[in-house]
Amino acid sequence: MKRVLFSMLAMAALSADAGVEAMKNLQKPQTGTPAVLSFGGEGGREFMLDGKPFQIRSGEIHPQRVPREHWQHRIRAAKAMGLNTIAFYVFWNALEQEDGSWDFTGRNDIAAFIDLCQQEGMWVLFRPGPYVCGEWDLGGLPTYLIKDDVTPLRYTGNKQFMKAQTRYLEKMAEIAVPRLSKKGGPILMVQLENEYGSYKSEHDELAYIEWLRKFWTKKGAGPFYLSEGSAPHHLRFVPQGVAVGLDPADNAWQMQNALRIAPGVPVFSSETYPGWLRHWGEGNWTPTRNTLNSVRWYMKDGVSFNIFVLHGGTNFGLTAGANTNPDGSKFEPDLTSYDYGSPIGENGNLTKEYFEYRDIIKSALPAGADVPEPVQPESMEIPEFRPELVCNFHDLRGKRLKKHFNTPPTLESLGQNQGIGIYTTRIPSGPAATLQCQAHDFAQVYMGEAFIGTLDRRQNQTKIELPARQKETTLKIVVDTFGHVNFSKFMEKDRKGIIGSVRLGDKELKDWRVERIDLENQSPRRASRARGTEKGAYYLAEVELQNLIDTFLDMKDWAKGYVWVNGHLLGRYWNVGPQERLYCPGEFLKQGTNTIEILDLFMTTDTPPAISGKAERNMEVHKETKSLNNQW
Repeated sequence: MKRVLFSMLAMAALSADAGVEAMKNLQKPQTGTPAVLSFGGEGGREFMLDGKPFQIRSGEIHPQRVPREHWQHRIRAAKAMGLNTIAFYVFWNALEQEDGSWDFTGRNDIAAFIDLCQQEGMWVLFRPGPYVCGEWDLGGLPTYLIKDDVTPLRYTGNKQFMKAQTRYLEKMAEIAVPRLSKKGGPILMVQLENEYGSYKSEHDELAYIEWLRKFWTKKGAGPFYLSEGSAPHHLRFVPQGVAVGLDPADNAWQMQNALRIAPGVPVFSSETYPGWLRHWGEGNWTPTRNTLNSVRWYMKDGVSFNIFVLHGGTNFGLTAGANTNPDGSKFEPDLTSYDYGSPIGENGNLTKEYFEYRDIIKSALPAGADVPEPVQPESMEIPEFRPELVCNFHDLRGKRLKKHFNTPPTLESLGQNQGIGIYTTRIPSGPAATLQCQAHDFAQVYMGEAFIGTLDRRQNQTKIELPARQKETTLKIVVDTFGHVNFSKFMEKDRKGIIGSVRLGDKELKDWRVERIDLENQSPRRASRARGTEKGAYYLAEVELQNLIDTFLDMKDWAKGYVWVNGHLLGRYWNVGPQERLYCPGEFLKQGTNTIEILDLFMTTDTPPAISGKAERNMEVHKETKSLNNQW
């Protein structure tokens, strides 16, 4: 035991000595000038850039979560904190469209983001997935992959998945390979998949990771790394010769498993958490103060690291994901905000912690390090305005299917990602009875035009009592959805809408009609005639603006729904908190008249609450929620 301990301490000392030298390597990417990242030093444990020890000081920023006009500010803020690298996920399902076309415009212009990193003197860690987790809908995978009831994902035995994955990765290679550092670009390493050791499905296989390595190797990429947890079972799918990123490595002892399991390669902290994700109904965002000590260690010993996330941004539209246990229990949908308690806040604001991180990093760097002064972004307030009622929710036009269904279909089977599904059938007269229905994810139940109650998946609610009926009447179940599960093997089973059969007492209900409202591709539109007087309504406001500056729309007095600004879906709001304000970037606004649409699933009044724009996101903590630091 003493010999092993001495060996560990000696290895740590050698790593620290090399690490101090690594911090002195201030090399930047130069357009057109090749730079080769390799593994070398004592035992192959060090990152070497052009043959010299190199410390990767990285911050995670997801361009698809950040308004494009703010990319430069966020990259410069990372540089001003003393970092030299930007790491980022690519979200496949935001790129590939429903018709099979690809969208690389706006926030999806991945190539432009990489080029901007290089322009600003920053290296890149490229994380294309295809699965990324990231608290993003289905972990970045497109929902057409789960059109069937149960679909094995991340598995070489699923030919449809492998064919689709290959098509996606070919697009990624077109972008990444010309921008590799050895070809004169800024990309130092490509990550092969993400946290595969945590998936724990019945079809986990090393062959899947080896397939990915073979794909990228044929394209001329390399070296590679994997991000995994630090326990031995997390690291069982790391191929030989692939660097190990730990999620996280908070101290030297957490690295020892990886040092034993993966010989001859560097080990670094690929996700160091400055805060944590948040779900609806939890407490507000809080920084993880202990992470400051981790960064002190990195800078003392020259350990490479990536702060996940340095700047979280926003889950615009319907991109927010969700968590469950592996068996599907404990459903926890993520907020629209992805603030994360990060040093750089949702609208780019630099927090107190940002400057603390900056002081630690800057003080450890050698003279001559390029650490510019950071710049705080602008934001504005908007005076109160009161939207006007356009129509009731049930007056909205959806896509009504002609076909009748014996069992209610999932939205995925109908080709829709999330949005709203309206399921109707006829039920006979009879005494009070229990309705059994598994709704994903939040349902409003009506009998005739009478509102009976709700079913909330977060609360495991699958039953509701229906009163006695004097005659045959209509049963209507309006299902509002959250994002798909983005972590654990339950991804393969998570579907939206009504799942399986619906029973009233001991009788299965059949002959279902389905109407869909696809919120992802369009904002609501009023139908030609009214069809009911149930809960929910569609509102509209026109607001005159001259300044096109970021703001936060305060929805604290509203119930549950969605907000569009000039056709851009900001995301969801819900009065269960903690998020009360939706981030609206200045680039969504225009000089003159701005159209703001609200679909609230409970509001019915023709004099709804006023809305205002705030300069900051709400941070009051109504409920304390621990930052888990990946310790579930």
